[in-house]
Amino acid sequence: MKIHVFVDRSSVEVFGNDGDVVITDQIFPSFQSQGLEVYAKGGDARLVSLDVWTLNSILGK
Repeated sequence: MKIHVFVDRSSVEVFGNDGDVVITDQIFPSFQSQGLEVYAKGGDARLVSLDVWTLNSILGK
């Protein structure tokens, strides 16, 4: 299964199998939150590869 995950300051969007399955949710992490965790709940999964990119702001700096 191929999964694309986009994380912003207050939202997470998950696209599975090239958009066949989509999940969007709001998040409100604390200022200290700096990580991301990948896990399988109630089953087994193996992470084969992971690519991470930083998205540029549309608001400028």
